Amino acid sequence: MNNFVESYHYWGTEFIVQLQTLLPDRGLFFMQVSDVGDPGLAFTFYFPLVVALHAGVGIKLMWSIIFCEWSNMILKWLMAGDRPYWWVHETKLYLDRELPELQQYPRTCETGPGMPSGHAKLNAAMFYVLVSTFNNMVLKKTSLLSEGQRVWSCRVMWMAYATWMTLVILARVYISAHFPHQCIAGALLGLMIAMVVSRRPILHVLTRRQYLALTATILTTVLGTYFSFKAMGGNVLWSLEKAFKWCIRRNYIHIDSTPFYSFSRYCGVSLGLGLGLSSAMFRKTDRTRFTYKMVVSLVILSLFTSQVGVWVHKSLSPQMAAWYVAEFTLNASVTYILVAILPNFVRVASRVPPGDKYKRK
Repeated sequence: MNNFVESYHYWGTEFIVQLQTLLPDRGLFFMQVSDVGDPGLAFTFYFPLVVALHAGVGIKLMWSIIFCEWSNMILKWLMAGDRPYWWVHETKLYLDRELPELQQYPRTCETGPGMPSGHAKLNAAMFYVLVSTFNNMVLKKTSLLSEGQRVWSCRVMWMAYATWMTLVILARVYISAHFPHQCIAGALLGLMIAMVVSRRPILHVLTRRQYLALTATILTTVLGTYFSFKAMGGNVLWSLEKAFKWCIRRNYIHIDSTPFYSFSRYCGVSLGLGLGLSSAMFRKTDRTRFTYKMVVSLVILSLFTSQVGVWVHKSLSPQMAAWYVAEFTLNASVTYILVAILPNFVRVASRVPPGDKYKRK
């Protein structure tokens, strides 16, 4: 099995070398592609924007993101995949041959294990939700296009999705952050998660106790995996040590890419989302009554609130006591505000009465 994995890594490294050779000086472009699909933006831009435009789509999007991040963390620990930028220095395959020179970039030195690719996984899930929703809610229902034009418009959207995923995979490979097979595996897993979540509308209507149980499950499975590895003498943070050892510049290593920062983020969002969806404020807000002016106001308020959260995150020092707890609390609070408080505030400010769903309770 080890020889099989080493073979994948060897041919993956050859592919990276050829890609960097054939496309010289394209590091900036591929870093920009990587940045557009960065998991951080999923929480701080895509979700606030989409949930303000359409609550149901935003909720579906965020549960897909949460399940991607949750499963990704556990799978990375279980599969313990290497990343190209450190593997080439530690494998024995190059003892009798020239060591390939892999270029590193400011986005190269991710600190978690490499299998599967979280970037590819999250982008596959996130943009599947967005494209499928746009096709179903807009293109297939528009009267501006003929039947044939609607069909081709949907195909064009899916071709754009495939093109974007190809760019994301090439970007992660080009900057030596992942091997090709890790990106392909991540993309397939992300697509599967999004398809499953899209067919589970029950995630929108759980009780508060059920949402709390779901967040508790996420917490206990991750911490249980972590402490189980430690009890067996393993070191689940081994990849962090390799990142510091083989990254050519210390400032290429970002705290946002560490496993437990990601954990505090998606767990906090899960709690905030659950509390928001089960709140009276969310039930009072009937989005079908929102005018365009109300929607635009909500979009502006949501993006502003999200950026305030980003500013608070940057002001928190990783050296402070209980930093992870502070990040967990921050993400839970911002998500609750986005889902429950802001829509209800816009409703009240616009003097729109509570929705029928609330009146029936």
